[in-house]
Amino acid sequence: MIDLAVVTQDPRFGGGARAQANAFVRGASELGRQPLLLHPRFVPLVDSAAQLFQAPGIARRVRQARSAWVVVAAAPYGYGACRSGRPYAAWVGTSLEDEWASRRAGLSTPRRAALALNARLLRTLERRVLRAASPLLATSPHSRAALAAAAGIAPESIGILPIPVDIERFAPEAEDRWLARLARPTVVFVGRADDPRKNVGLLLEAWPAVRAAVPEARLRLIGRPPTGRPLPAGVESAGVVPSVADELRLASLFVLSSLQEGFGIVVAEALAGGVPVVVTPCGGPEELVRASGGGVVLESFAPQALAERVIALLTDGEQLLAARRTGRAFVETRHSPEAFRLRLAGIFEELGDA
Repeated sequence: MIDLAVVTQDPRFGGGARAQANAFVRGASELGRQPLLLHPRFVPLVDSAAQLFQAPGIARRVRQARSAWVVVAAAPYGYGACRSGRPYAAWVGTSLEDEWASRRAGLSTPRRAALALNARLLRTLERRVLRAASPLLATSPHSRAALAAAAGIAPESIGILPIPVDIERFAPEAEDRWLARLARPTVVFVGRADDPRKNVGLLLEAWPAVRAAVPEARLRLIGRPPTGRPLPAGVESAGVVPSVADELRLASLFVLSSLQEGFGIVVAEALAGGVPVVVTPCGGPEELVRASGGGVVLESFAPQALAERVIALLTDGEQLLAARRTGRAFVETRHSPEAFRLRLAGIFEELGDA
């Protein structure tokens, strides 16, 4: 018999979906469980039909398991568990509408047409998966509100299970060396800069003003590079790097310019690494930044507002240092793998599945 069936998304999604699934598998394994990952294959253009077609095969495996979970960024990819007819828990990153709202404008005409074609059925699958889950867990207060709206249920009925951060891997540089680097500060962005949802154009538009006020500052883009525009002076694109943790350790400030994030794992990683953050009002990271005191949440997506806050932080070493310390302490307490494992153990126990 399968011990623990975990229905996840196609690994090709990468990013937050993969981080979420990996965190769950690691936590469950450390609690003595033996998770088996099951995922439907993502088929562009006919995504909704693909989920329906693959669900029966996944459902058969789920029925063979002692217990079942759906661990996905978007609920429709857990439809196989719903189709099984058996109880399952679900940990979901965000709603379809919340994610689509930030992606639509950047999609090509064929992709927008495919989205319109698939949207109605995907929303139906999403609602079924969410409403059948017990318990249903979100990754942040923002994602809880989005999931409640998608499912048509009260937000209070949805729990929150934050994604953990490897606080040993994402550890701060020695404070004296970090302070010495403020003379020539490095601002870091981590993400797929070619993804419209990451909104890196906002950061690039704001950067010349930052550079004018802090001439020694440089901006380092980590991840897939932006397309279709030259980089301003003082900006370098490092591409995909062997270690994001090493890049963050040398950063003076981290900026997330996204239009939408269900949780924003890179923000938690930056805070763990002792890096203060500036984030746009993009959802998931907002409460993390405010609660931790580890940075600033902008009130708008205006380039001038972003530039002003970055300049203010880079020229105030005491404020940066205070944010660095409180951000790291918060993540150590609330987002460590140990804290995640304890929460997960409590949920397993409540389910009678410990």
